[in-house]
Amino acid sequence: MLLSIIEAKLIAVNRVSVSEEVNSVTEGVVAMPGSIADIQGDIFYIEHRAPYMMTSSHVHGHVELNYLIGCSATYIVDGRVQKIPENRLALFWANMPHRLIALEGEGKLFNLYVPLPEFLQWSLSETMRQAVMNGQVLLANSEHDYLLMRLQHWFDDYQRALPELREIILGEIALLLKRISIVGWESPRAVESVPDDSDANLQWSGDHPGSGRVKGAHHVSTMVHFIGENLHNPISTADVANHLGLHRNYTTNLFSSVMGVSIKQYLQFQRLQKAQLLLLDSERPIGEIGFECGFSSLSRFYEAFQRYFGMPPGQFRKKLL
Repeated sequence: MLLSIIEAKLIAVNRVSVSEEVNSVTEGVVAMPGSIADIQGDIFYIEHRAPYMMTSSHVHGHVELNYLIGCSATYIVDGRVQKIPENRLALFWANMPHRLIALEGEGKLFNLYVPLPEFLQWSLSETMRQAVMNGQVLLANSEHDYLLMRLQHWFDDYQRALPELREIILGEIALLLKRISIVGWESPRAVESVPDDSDANLQWSGDHPGSGRVKGAHHVSTMVHFIGENLHNPISTADVANHLGLHRNYTTNLFSSVMGVSIKQYLQFQRLQKAQLLLLDSERPIGEIGFECGFSSLSRFYEAFQRYFGMPPGQFRKKLL
């Protein structure tokens, strides 16, 4: 899973401290003051805090799950003003410009940030996946007691900073969303009026409704699955474009705008992820693993692995074991 390679970066390799990750700002992301939401879009994390009104809209690369307790909130998401009620799980793609503009009551908020590549690989209904990718906010049916228990357990386990627990959390979130994709969801209630400073609220910092950021985003899900099924093959950007019947330049630009990385970078990332998992098997030769993960030569495998993890595969295996 995507989580395992990220946790290996943060914990096993120790190339960058958690505090440094928290203080970094991903290019193209407007940071949320007072929050850790400026972390890179490929890192899973959970917040539990009091919600607050935002002075400007912001974006980041995650699929975001929000759960309000003891309060409700009014958001602008991709130009639509919507009311998120308490005790309802809200799901949306945070690459849409979004902003909390009004609060009713005093309560707490659970925020779960799932990396988009992880979300796209989950076994969800295509209807749900496309709804999220097209900018809709989804509201799950109210199951307050169950969801509150799960959210609190996930947050407590997340605080323990154990890779195995965080992988379990992601697996349980995937199952929850799969259930929601089957039993159904609804959209939030549209808000007819906004606070007095509504003109200011509708000023976006960055993208605007209908921007190219989400145009054709539904194709990316197909690209991700095609790449995942062909990691062992010498595929290229042209192969991905041909699989979808799209122009190569359009495919390249679309993937980069949605995923935040190029197809080539993502392909190598996924190959290294697979290699990292296979290295847990101490019996398999490292060269065999490199070729199985799609690297054309042993030297290229070692070079890519050293550059990403800061050490050769053999040393990485010893640290993990």
